[in-house]
Amino acid sequence: MIKDLGHGYKIIDNKFILCYESEVFKKFYKTIDFETFKITVTNAEYDNDGFASTIYFTDKNHVYIQSAFTAFAILEDAKSNDFKVIDIKKGYTFSNGNYYRHDDKMPFDLSKAKHLNNYHIQVEDQLYFGDVKLIENVDLESFTIPHPDLIGNMALDKNHVFFKGNIVPEANPNAFKVLEGCLDGTYYLECDNVFYAKDDKYAYYIRTINEEVKVIKTKSLNDFHFKVIDERGYAFDKEYSYYMGKRTKI
Repeated sequence: MIKDLGHGYKIIDNKFILCYESEVFKKFYKTIDFETFKITVTNAEYDNDGFASTIYFTDKNHVYIQSAFTAFAILEDAKSNDFKVIDIKKGYTFSNGNYYRHDDKMPFDLSKAKHLNNYHIQVEDQLYFGDVKLIENVDLESFTIPHPDLIGNMALDKNHVFFKGNIVPEANPNAFKVLEGCLDGTYYLECDNVFYAKDDKYAYYIRTINEEVKVIKTKSLNDFHFKVIDERGYAFDKEYSYYMGKRTKI
């Protein structure tokens, strides 16, 4: 007996599941109820080619997700009888009194959330990064995201510089500045994810795609600057050039 679920998924004899003829979800077979297992909702309607990069499955006991953002997983404590999709593009769903982002249970009431940008959410007197991480020791009154479009996962308040919700311990927020050459619109390779900054003590290499901040202990901080050469972005001090955070003697 073959049960066609759609989007390439089939249940064979209520014993195993295929996706385009390859067996999938095998380690969940003891949990899945094959009789009631089905595709409940996908984001295929949002993709130009109709491809479903996010699929929610349900059976009588559980809610499951298969997504480009997560491997096949069970939504913890979610119930199939009250499961609701709030925003499938962002991965927001609701069930059994809980909000979810993809397969993560969110630690707050999403209906009370204020999105400051794609990374930071304020919920009453608390601030979260990436919907799940509570940012600690933050002063909300002075909190700002200086470059929300280019460097959205970096922020600061009067006491700290934050990157990915974590304090950059060396950085002085009162003097911290991203080098203007990284922000003036001049094209260079990796211009959307590689940046350099400095404060009154150190210089910094920022790689947003790898979510990394590297301290550069230059001896000529006042001369630390950024320049585009042959469409590559370099930082310089008196002794070294820096490309992708790696220094070379001048």
